[in-house]
Amino acid sequence: MEITENNSPILWYVVRVKANAERKVAQGLCARGMDVFLPMQVRPGGRKGTTRIEIPLFPGYVFAQFDCRAALSVLMCPGVVHILCRGSVPEPVDPVEMHAVQSVTRLARSVEPLPAFAVGQKVRISGGPLADVHGIVLRDIGRDRLVVSISLLKRSIVAEVQREWIENLEASVEIGQWAHSGV
Repeated sequence: MEITENNSPILWYVVRVKANAERKVAQGLCARGMDVFLPMQVRPGGRKGTTRIEIPLFPGYVFAQFDCRAALSVLMCPGVVHILCRGSVPEPVDPVEMHAVQSVTRLARSVEPLPAFAVGQKVRISGGPLADVHGIVLRDIGRDRLVVSISLLKRSIVAEVQREWIENLEASVEIGQWAHSGV
């Protein structure tokens, strides 16, 4: 861990970036002399899945290590939306968590995000034919699919939905209030 002139550590922060601008922002921050971490996952590409593509593990986010007094330099980088903050102060990533993410992405054969959903949790479907419909998780039936109860026309229906199409309603509100409040 680097140390600033006043003996305070230079910590890692989460930088929110414009859609599909992760690589461009990572390069821009590196050019400004900052350490950057952009964890990637490998996914099948193309129609037959024969080619493989690298995409960000956390789309829309880049990790950067900098002195928080240099936040303006980060914000001036093309493609940066904001730095995740608590109030108006940039919120550093827990060093233990940062080390864990870096270690796993460096040592694992493959890495992919897997959102966790609890039974009874309110969710929004963000993709597929039921996009923008809200529902409640009834059960998690495995790695890729969830069963969601959806109220339509005063009746409840049950749909089996791809996990990647589901967003946690409570977390998106909580994160939105936390992330958009500052710098």
